[in-house]
Amino acid sequence: MQDSADIVVIGGGCIGVSVAYHLAKRGAGKVVLLERDEFLGQESTGKCAVFFHAPATTEINTRLSLLSIDAFERWGEEIQEPLQYWQWGYCFLLTNNQLVASFKKSFEMWNRLGMDAEWWEPAEVEKRLPYVNMDGVQGATFYARDGFGDPSDITQGYAKAARRHDAVIENNVEVTGLKLDENGREVVGVKTNQGDVACSKVVLCTGAWTRDVAGLVGVDVPVEPIRRQIIVTDKFEDIKDPFPMTVDLSTTLYFHRESGGILIGMSDQTESAGYDDSFNEEFGEQMLMTAMERAPVLENASPKHKWAGLYEVTPDHHPVMDKLGHIRGGYVCAGFRGHGLMHAPAAGTLMAELILDGRATSIDISALELARFSDPSRLHDEANVI
Repeated sequence: MQDSADIVVIGGGCIGVSVAYHLAKRGAGKVVLLERDEFLGQESTGKCAVFFHAPATTEINTRLSLLSIDAFERWGEEIQEPLQYWQWGYCFLLTNNQLVASFKKSFEMWNRLGMDAEWWEPAEVEKRLPYVNMDGVQGATFYARDGFGDPSDITQGYAKAARRHDAVIENNVEVTGLKLDENGREVVGVKTNQGDVACSKVVLCTGAWTRDVAGLVGVDVPVEPIRRQIIVTDKFEDIKDPFPMTVDLSTTLYFHRESGGILIGMSDQTESAGYDDSFNEEFGEQMLMTAMERAPVLENASPKHKWAGLYEVTPDHHPVMDKLGHIRGGYVCAGFRGHGLMHAPAAGTLMAELILDGRATSIDISALELARFSDPSRLHDEANVI
């Protein structure tokens, strides 16, 4: 167990290992990552739906995704570890006037950013996605660079690359508090179940638990844990590969290929905040019924696996990437609302810039500052929320 570091990263999910890697790669000194579980990526990262998409209805989310997709496309060259990554595209089905209007406006922004996104009229949707029930479908968007990947490959790849740059990763170490100077305003270390670690900087990559950890030093980071559920079917070949990640935004239903079967997810809009990650069988039945309504061929699929995990949700569905309020040496990178895996490369890059250079330069992340939550005019309006 390390007793000192220059920078401590708390949390060993995909965000934490990416931040640790990018800091170590930049020569940030002694970087130590602390993970409370026996293995990395066991919470939200390991339970996620593993998708990546650039099209969003806010520019900052789109830019985060594009920066990350660039990194995934050069993964082998940079990280030098294997990555299962399928760029089969991502299709948003639009079934009401409000969604069509919002995405048409966003389509202009995507073009301005140089994306070669496609707008599909209903006839094109029916041609390209023959498995879709076209009831109510007014159009769709498609982006070929999108897809899905393996969360373990991403987490372990970053961890191994971080170690090659001399970062230290400690498992089974639970952070119980942050140590501040005598004035209570500057980080001097962290408290853990295995002893204290002296440090001058700490980064909270604590996902759905961020509000609790930040609250230990009197900073409110409004991240709430919200349960999300996934079902994976047995081997299913009635939908032919390759087919894109398919999302019905009006119901929040989505599905894609997973281990020879079909991964199905959907958001329970009545879900209250909390740490319950048990599978709700009643809502699971609703997920399957909704999936069969939008893709009737799924009536032939048999559920094989099911689980639940936690989203980390902020009031405007965008992450916080910033200093930790008034605490000097404290930083926070959390609240990705199910986008953590796909934004992990960008998050690591940008947080390393913020910590080491004083500000992020690859993308302007001032829109993701913690202070925005005290000013309603600064909050984001993201229509793509599932």
